[in-house]
Amino acid sequence: MQFQLKVALGFGAAIVIVVCLGMLSFHKISDDQVDQRWVDHTHVVIETLDDLLLSITARETESNQLGNFPPGDQQTLTDKEHVQSLVRRLRELTADNKRQQDALSELDPIIEAAWNDHSPSNQVGSGGQGQSWTRSCEQLRTIILGMKTEEERLLSERLSVAKQGSRRIKTIILIGNGLALSFLFASALAIQHEMAKRSRVQAELRQSEERFRLMVSAVKDYAILMLDPAGYVVSWNEGAERIKGYRADEIIGQHFSRFYLPDDVAAGTPAKILEMAARDGRAGDEGWRQRKDGSSFWADAVLTAIRDDKGRLRGFGKVTRDLTEKRRSEEELRLRNTQLEAVNKELESFSYSVSHDLRAPLRAIDGFSLAILEDYGTKLDEDGKSHLERIRTAVSRMGRLIDDMLNLARIARSEMVRDTLNLSKLAEEVVSDLCADAPERKVSVSIVPDLIVSGDRNLLRIALQNLLGNAWKFTASRADASISFGRTTNGHEPAFFVRDNGAGFDMRYADKLFGVFQRLHSDATYPGTGVGLATVQRIIMRHGGRIWAEAAPGHGATFYFVL
Repeated sequence: MQFQLKVALGFGAAIVIVVCLGMLSFHKISDDQVDQRWVDHTHVVIETLDDLLLSITARETESNQLGNFPPGDQQTLTDKEHVQSLVRRLRELTADNKRQQDALSELDPIIEAAWNDHSPSNQVGSGGQGQSWTRSCEQLRTIILGMKTEEERLLSERLSVAKQGSRRIKTIILIGNGLALSFLFASALAIQHEMAKRSRVQAELRQSEERFRLMVSAVKDYAILMLDPAGYVVSWNEGAERIKGYRADEIIGQHFSRFYLPDDVAAGTPAKILEMAARDGRAGDEGWRQRKDGSSFWADAVLTAIRDDKGRLRGFGKVTRDLTEKRRSEEELRLRNTQLEAVNKELESFSYSVSHDLRAPLRAIDGFSLAILEDYGTKLDEDGKSHLERIRTAVSRMGRLIDDMLNLARIARSEMVRDTLNLSKLAEEVVSDLCADAPERKVSVSIVPDLIVSGDRNLLRIALQNLLGNAWKFTASRADASISFGRTTNGHEPAFFVRDNGAGFDMRYADKLFGVFQRLHSDATYPGTGVGLATVQRIIMRHGGRIWAEAAPGHGATFYFVL
């Protein structure tokens, strides 16, 4: 469409220019005719003035030769009428020129006086009338020559205007013809370019069709076939032969319903699929299908309606995949999921038992130990009291271990609620709680503000509680304790970090950090259950991220995590 528009604009512009040039030429011819008439008119005026001047000069010559004119001389009357007729003629020719009209008005009294001066009554016995006639002729010649000069000026102007107009119209015609030829040439180039482009496209299309035909025929993982509007097979590829078992010469011309199971054929499923594809443009079809040897396979097929430029249905394209193995894998996966659900229920029951059945004897041990200390403390020596205290400490640690294990299991099963949250404010809340629990400590804490993330608020709070709590715990022996929380870049992804200048650890044992009950420091120096970092790792992994650490003994540690 764009090509057609360009060509139409090119030819249209050329035609418009040619038409405009024709109109300009017509107007120029009309103007030239008008100018020529004015030039001819000016020549006539000049010729009339010359006649008038000649008549006066001739009369003056006769007057000088004869001296005077006989009374009632017919020649004198004739010359006067001739001169007056020339003046009238000039008056008519210069009716549009006020300046010439004024000059003609000056001629009339002089002519009248001059001829009267030459009448017989004025010629007797006097030589003065001859001198008066001579002066009159000089006056007439001066006026007539002035008028002639004016006409020659007008003639020069009109010839100049005509020449300028001619040059201008020639220039316009040349430029217009050049533009018209340029538009025609550009249109011809566009047509030639489009024809070459279409020729290339057609060649590429033929090559593409040939490649597509070869590709389709060679594809073995998909059954690709064409159906006519009634559903009969018109093409067959190697993939169709491999999946369905028929050779091309065995199946072309057969109805595609023979691939369906008898129950599906009886239910009219093939006809419904064709109808849906013709109505909606495409139709999906999934289910058990039949091979040539009678075996069944799980097919995933798509039928696409093929129409011509006028929207008439020409047939259907059908692509089929054999998903039998995938279906079996899905069945196995569903079975395993069912088994996992059963195992999870058993784990929940076990967690409930741990939470209730183990706590009762622990509470009994702790209670009876406390009762012995209170009731029989005076009868026990120091070793006995120490043993009872150690029993109570072990019971308390066992209780914490049970709580941490239950929390770890709960975190792994809890449903995530994602939200946009400010991780910096969560960190500030955690540090505020730590300061409230140990107000005597002086720790320098630095938190980068407004670190916005998307995640589960409760789970990320637990993660920060463990990371910042560890930093708080492992800087307890330092007078210049320092903890910082911020964000850095790990390659092309943002990574958050918790850094301290505490005890640190040996990186040779870094692989044990996130294991359950794995500890790199003694419980006496830094108490704990060894479940905190395992809990953090579970939370970060549930957010689709990862966590790692960098440290050195005595130089603190930095824990990085990516969400």
